[in-house]
Amino acid sequence: MINSDLKLRFLRALAFEIHRKQPPVQAMADCIEKAGQKGKHRELRPAAAVLDEEGLAAAMRVAGLIGDETAVVLAEVVNSGDHRLLAGAISALADHLEQAIALGQD
Repeated sequence: MINSDLKLRFLRALAFEIHRKQPPVQAMADCIEKAGQKGKHRELRPAAAVLDEEGLAAAMRVAGLIGDETAVVLAEVVNSGDHRLLAGAISALADHLEQAIALGQD
């Protein structure tokens, strides 16, 4: 299972890449690759396997970054094609996680 600190850093990096108008699937692949360079690829390997076939939301769910309900909503945001909305949604998830970590609720 992915730890909260890695999850937070990953969500922030993903939101940043998408905000820079990188396609969501490519942004996720790049973030997985960068995490792999830091020795964290094992936790994210299952996400990389489903990314191309099932998309960003499914890969995030498989990685343990989001839950089932969030994956359903996030898939619709991805389908909207609005990179600012998607980056904002992922950033909001990171903010929520950061607050939970600060309160010891992670």
